[in-house]
Amino acid sequence: MQIQQLQVAYDARADRLLLRIATAQREGISVLLTRRFIKALWPGLQRMLTSHLAKPAPGTQASPASDAGTFQTPFDDRKLSHPLGTEPLLAAESRLEPLEGPLCRIMLGETRARQVSFDCDQNLMQALCAMIRGTVAKAEWDLPLDDLPLPDTPTPAPTPSDVPPTVH
Repeated sequence: MQIQQLQVAYDARADRLLLRIATAQREGISVLLTRRFIKALWPGLQRMLTSHLAKPAPGTQASPASDAGTFQTPFDDRKLSHPLGTEPLLAAESRLEPLEGPLCRIMLGETRARQVSFDCDQNLMQALCAMIRGTVAKAEWDLPLDDLPLPDTPTPAPTPSDVPPTVH
């Protein structure tokens, strides 16, 4: 899935964050993220960002953060198809997998039901984390993201079959 646009917004009525993804193929996917889910997911995102994604790709130099997207462009939801349906999926489990590149794959899904997976480089992960951080602050969840403990020091990169899903 090639991501064209991401948005994280706060749904005050549901007291959840809404992650919206638009792909280059004009597919739209929406994922609801609870406070509990963000609290469990955040340390893994930070560990991936500061370890695996911090390494430059073989034969290249690290790219500057200025290559990241803009926060000024409104989310374009015109003419999107919805392969997982129009109702947002409620994320209950996640998986973060390191990939070569360096890239990582993020899987968010309902328990034994719909799921979405997408690949992130360092710039996309930084943008996603910045959107989550800003939206958590706007939601006034009293969730100190910087104080959440990071997972233990990573061991050698596991193979995808070695990584169990994190159920929340």
